[in-house]
Amino acid sequence: MKARALLVPDCGSGVGLGHLERMLALADELSPSLATALVVPLADEELRRRVGARGHPPLEAPGSAAERAVAAAPEACPDVIVLDGYGFDVASQSRLRKWARLVVVDDLGLDTDCDLAVNPSPGGERRRAPGCDAFLGGARYALLSSDYLQARAGTLSRAGAQSAVLVSTGAMDLHGITTRVVAELLRSDPGVDVAVVVGPEMAATQLADPRVEVLVSPSSLAGPLSLATVYVGAGGTTALQAACVGIPAVLTAAVANQAAQVTALAAAGCAVAAAPEDLVPACLHLLDEPELRHRMARIGRELVDGHGAARVAGAVRALLRTAVP
Repeated sequence: MKARALLVPDCGSGVGLGHLERMLALADELSPSLATALVVPLADEELRRRVGARGHPPLEAPGSAAERAVAAAPEACPDVIVLDGYGFDVASQSRLRKWARLVVVDDLGLDTDCDLAVNPSPGGERRRAPGCDAFLGGARYALLSSDYLQARAGTLSRAGAQSAVLVSTGAMDLHGITTRVVAELLRSDPGVDVAVVVGPEMAATQLADPRVEVLVSPSSLAGPLSLATVYVGAGGTTALQAACVGIPAVLTAAVANQAAQVTALAAAGCAVAAAPEDLVPACLHLLDEPELRHRMARIGRELVDGHGAARVAGAVRALLRTAVP
């Protein structure tokens, strides 16, 4: 009988897709040796569809992310539970740890009570979470699905000049950055083509333009990234996906918890950090500098090699092998 893994991302209305995408990437690597299930909010048909389309069973539960985890654990009878998000307090972790081995994915270094903590961000190796028995940190553990490796191969073989920008500031676009960036790009560069990512809750009516392709909650950004010259947007999971594919990025911290990753990617040399009002000028500069873009692409691929999910999956399997019968 297969061991069972219960993966609990913080997701749903008002929350971006980054935590869910990381857990889907991990679920892909854990299968088929483990039976995996992902917990989603009750009656969220969009997230049920997104999880099911990747071949993993969604398990609905009510309440906050922590409440969903506590509610789902007795039903799932897991051997290991993986939490991804910022809403899992230590008390909830301690309770869940009585059910199964516990892994916490957290890029802020918050307090934990777990068997293994994973900080999958650049520089994360220096931010060990207090309270964990074991720790993995840094960009080598970035949780990305395998299609970004395939997209990376495509960009390496691509030739010819391009002027294509992928814009994404998160599924919610909390500060209206996306609309302003797209409008400014179209005004500033008549030759640029723009692909813009929006969530299902974001109105896209202001983005209507022949040069704009609107992508509503795409199942993956691997394809759109592989066609982009520059990525402009938030410093969350998409920033790591861009680095892996080899797309230079202009990043801003759309929410406060992205600031450390934006700083780390800029310091590494694969991204430019910019205030929201400076995103377009920085992007236009990169579009005019092919040698700089080439250097940034090489650095990004070296920093985020695309095998992080496999490494974390290996650590989860090792954790289960050490479990007390």
